Amino acid sequence: QRTGEAIIIDPVRDLTKYIEVADSEGFKITQAAETHIHADFASGIRDVAKRLNANIYVSGAGDEQLSYKNMPKQTHFVKHQDIIRVG
Repeated sequence: QRTGEAIIIDPVRDLTKYIEVADSEGFKITQAAETHIHADFASGIRDVAKRLNANIYVSGAGDEQLSYKNMPKQTHFVKHQDIIRVG
């Protein structure tokens, strides 16, 4: 039985471990955040939105070349001094 909600930060594409841990601890993953556009690994942020129907938070900063494009409808574009409440 799930008793709480969870957020994951900078998720990798394989969500299996996150889901297993959340389930074992009684949490449902409802949010995910990405701290920056990743050039060093394949981000799973879109996978979280699609597979878990979670709200996702990404940077709203950046110019045309360095901004997020074609994001799911539940994407929140975070800007300087925005607040994400956790716990």
